Formats: sequence, C-alpha cells, structure tokens
Amino acid sequence: MYYCQDCKKNFEFVEIIFERHGLDSPPYERIKRCPFCHSESFKELTSTHCKYCGSKLSKEGDYCSDTCKERGEKMWERQRNLAELKKRSLLELTLKELDSYNKTHGTKLSYGQYIMLKEKKNGQK
Repeated sequence: MYYCQDCKKNFEFVEIIFERHGLDSPPYERIKRCPFCHSESFKELTSTHCKYCGSKLSKEGDYCSDTCKERGEKMWERQRNLAELKKRSLLELTLKELDSYNKTHGTKLSYGQYIMLKEKKNGQK
C-alpha cells in the first residue's frame, strides 16, 4: 500500500512510466508515480493487518498465514488483470481521448458531444 503526500490518497500499485530523454532505444529512465495525481511524492505504508483476511499481524509481513498469502496473491493478480483490461477498453481509451481533447481545446464537451463531433469530422451522420 502506498500513500501520496500530494493528493492524500492511498493506492495499491504505483504507475510506472519510462522517460526516454530523446533516446531511440533503452536504457530509459523508469519513473514511479501516483496513479491519481502523477506525483512522485509518495511513500510505502507498512502493513499492520493481513492483506487478505484483515486480521491483526503479530509479525512482520503482509499476510497472517501461508493460506492467506496464497489466496491474497491470487486475488491481487485478478485485480491487476482487471485493471489492465480496463485500461485497454474502448470506453476507457475514448474517455482519455476526450479528456485530452478538452484540455487541448479548452472545452468541456461531454462524452456524447465528443462522439458526435468525431463523427461529424469523419463525415458520418
């Protein structure tokens, strides 16, 4: 678990980007940042409770038992897969495109308005 010192949100996974610095091939600089505000000012929180069942931990670690660890790792893997699918969904990509368009053009178009504008530009009715 991580805590962002700028936006004050907790999150499980950091966003990783690669800064190319104008290079055509690796090595690229690997930058970890908050997935909400893109700040690099965050810290990792230490666990006091099991990441799977929530019981108080008596020793250092993330899980209270091997069973919880196995189940927890499967659960987090499913969460990562779902997050990856969401990133690649057509709706999510279109919403990112809309957000970028609104920022670039200083507009506040809704999803529907943006789709209509795209269709009009592409010659569709």
